[in-house]
Amino acid sequence: MERTRSERQMRTRLRRRAEWGRQSLLIIMAVSLINQLLLALNVNYHFLFSAAVPYYLNWCCAKLNVHGVLSVLATLVTLGLYVAYAACWLLSQRKRGWLAAGLGLYTADTLLLVLFAFTMLENPASCILEILTHIVGLVVLWVSLQAAERLSRMPRNRKNRNKEGAYDEQHSGGQAVTSVSGKSGENSPV
Repeated sequence: MERTRSERQMRTRLRRRAEWGRQSLLIIMAVSLINQLLLALNVNYHFLFSAAVPYYLNWCCAKLNVHGVLSVLATLVTLGLYVAYAACWLLSQRKRGWLAAGLGLYTADTLLLVLFAFTMLENPASCILEILTHIVGLVVLWVSLQAAERLSRMPRNRKNRNKEGAYDEQHSGGQAVTSVSGKSGENSPV
């Protein structure tokens, strides 16, 4: 059975939306790494569409002049988060559950950013733009996850297997179903 044009267009649109989420995870990871580099170079600004926890964790260590075990622990947490984002990006190409894991990771990052802004900073309003950017990222990831879910529920135009394990080809127009193995009879409509 052939797909209609609107089904193909819908499938293409859903694939693009699902890919937005994957691209967003990659951008978040890349911008976060750039922010770490800027922090290491002692630059006083950072890019917004990034993971906040690794940045602010290392920022606090630098501001408080923390060295030793706590500094190593902060670095390990940062590396662990980058590995988690990379895994979510890489594995979400095949399994939509990894896109959901990326959404969960970024949601936790957003909640910790809000907690940090309202408990640790003298002026929480200074993080409002960063919080809003995180919310936009969450919306993009949510829409992408919904698109991946809908795409997975759409019927696939794959050939079915018959009892012998050979693929059946269905012909349009109500004609008989013939199998690749050359056997007929059970699969033919009466």
